[in-house]
Amino acid sequence: MRRLRAARGLSQEALALECGINRTYLSGVERSERNVSIDNIARIAKGLGVEAWKLLRDE
Repeated sequence: MRRLRAARGLSQEALALECGINRTYLSGVERSERNVSIDNIARIAKGLGVEAWKLLRDE
């Protein structure tokens, strides 16, 4: 997620606003400190302009 966000030139705050998610929550998800629901995965994927499954790959 971090690589996709950086590649699009988005800050955590900008992505959080785009997704309608709290910035601190998004930061925790990005650092794998929080569990994320499938609904929020879909919201983040939409904000990044990618399909949700791309966020689930282990790379």
